[in-house]
Amino acid sequence: MDKIRVPEKRLREILKKILLNNNLSVTDTENIVNCLIEADSCGVHSHGIFTFKSHLKKIQEKAYNLNPKFKIVRKGGAFSVIDADNSIGFLSATYCINTAIEGVKNAGIYAVFSFNSNTYGPAFYYPLLAAKKGLIGITFCNSPANMAPFGGKEKLFGTNPLSVVIPSKESSPIILDMATSKVAKSKINEAKLRGEKIPLGWALDEEGKETTDPIEAIKGFMLPMEGHKGYGLALIIDVLSGVLSGAKFLNNVGKFYLENNGSMGVGQTFIIIDPNQIYGENFYEVMDNYKKIIQDSEGILNNKVRVPGDGKLSKKDDSLKKGIEIDRKVYEFLQSEIEKVYKGE
Repeated sequence: MDKIRVPEKRLREILKKILLNNNLSVTDTENIVNCLIEADSCGVHSHGIFTFKSHLKKIQEKAYNLNPKFKIVRKGGAFSVIDADNSIGFLSATYCINTAIEGVKNAGIYAVFSFNSNTYGPAFYYPLLAAKKGLIGITFCNSPANMAPFGGKEKLFGTNPLSVVIPSKESSPIILDMATSKVAKSKINEAKLRGEKIPLGWALDEEGKETTDPIEAIKGFMLPMEGHKGYGLALIIDVLSGVLSGAKFLNNVGKFYLENNGSMGVGQTFIIIDPNQIYGENFYEVMDNYKKIIQDSEGILNNKVRVPGDGKLSKKDDSLKKGIEIDRKVYEFLQSEIEKVYKGE
């Protein structure tokens, strides 16, 4: 697909008009658009506006509950378990991270476990909201089964992402954002739509053989990152976010693109740590120095050493200056939806 650059303001305007035209509230619209724009601004296109068409379809077909009642079903001194009520994932995740941010004030560390949830898109977005308030944010979740256990060929685990964002005082935050598979499943979907091959080592076909064909990869299964290590991490995340929250787990998690009107049943975990309470107010200066030591260290062949998140934030600066990069066909779809708004459809 061809790529084009669109000014952030223009993209926001288009997305808002489409969502408002589909009976979403102003607040919900803002939260969804903020998340999608952040993903694409930082170069995480697989979890941004690229997915908007599918989310809009679910909204229009009433596959999501557009008037959810988020309910705390269990609560302790430093945790809550929340029923997401089949909400749009961006919205329930925003509610959960804000609940954890509020809870950490009296606890120093607070965890929220969510069930009856749907995919929440770019994992790093939510802990980044916490980092903007000087808090350490952590999230991880399970996802539809696309990966086999190490040494197996039956799809039992999702690509189960993990993100941690750590703030500092003057410098940008550290942003870890990763899947437990070699790559996120959405990257294979992108390759399929573009008619492109995928690199060897991303996935295996149904027979367990290496493939560069994204269609065969989708029929087959993803490979865990670093073999047994990625498999082990995916398993732990499935237990801590799926089993522990009361959500679905293993190969019972529903697929995002499946034609049904039920919740995917994803389990999500959000953890907030207040470094000011635990370490002290100079934590942020320590982190500035921590990052500087790493970035000033000697690189191989004079390459600049980076910390997690440098790439995303560099792309975000580029997006603000030149416009956000998206696929031309995705933009054409948005334009067609805007025409419906103006026609009153």
